[in-house]
This record gives sequence, C-alpha cells and structure tokens, in this order.
Amino acid sequence: MTVDVISLVEKHSQFDEPWSPKRIAKLDNYEVKLAKGEGSFDWHCHEDEDELFFISQGILRIEIEGQDPVLLGPGELCVIPKGVRHRPVTQTETVHILLIEKAGVTNTGDNPDSDLTQELVDL
Repeated sequence: MTVDVISLVEKHSQFDEPWSPKRIAKLDNYEVKLAKGEGSFDWHCHEDEDELFFISQGILRIEIEGQDPVLLGPGELCVIPKGVRHRPVTQTETVHILLIEKAGVTNTGDNPDSDLTQELVDL
C-alpha cells in the first residue's frame, strides 16, 4: 500500500460547479470531500452525522438554527453537530471548503429533493 500526498489547491482546480462535493479521500468510515461554495445553500440538517467544515479560501458564514451564525475564514473550521439545522452562505465570491463526514452522507441531509442534492463523485 502506498501513502499519497493530496494537494487541496490542485484538487480544487479540477472542478467549478458550486455546492457539488467531490470525494478526495476515505478514512475508516469517513469521507474527505472538497466543495466550492457560491451564494447560499439550502437549510438542512444531518440527523445522524456531525459535519466538519474547513475553509481553505474565502469566507463562509454558517447560519445555525437557534444561535448566532459562525463566520469562517481561511485556516478555520467548525463542526456542526448532528441534528442541527444549518445553511452555509458565502461571504466572498467563491469559498473553497473541505468537509469530513461519515460515508454515505447526502450533501443536503434531510432535504434530499433539493435542486442542490448531488451524487458524490471521486476526484
């Protein structure tokens, strides 16, 4: 088995479509995904899974039901606990996001009929 280095910059350069996560790695029962955000995403929650957001470029506000929004810039992350309704909204034109989620999680959580629901593909 070989150990590979993954360049987030290189991987982010391979796609342009917003809010369409791409899997770049797996670890145990988790997937590491990249996404580009533009504008706002739908309100949703993941009933059984926490969701980690790490920002490598741009500024992302995550609106969270029942509390003030969080603002994330490059090099910052937050974890949205399972069952918490939230909505990512970009504060700059494009935001580069790294997500860590349990394998099989749908990007729109409890809102699978959303126009933003995407089939996960590998980069």
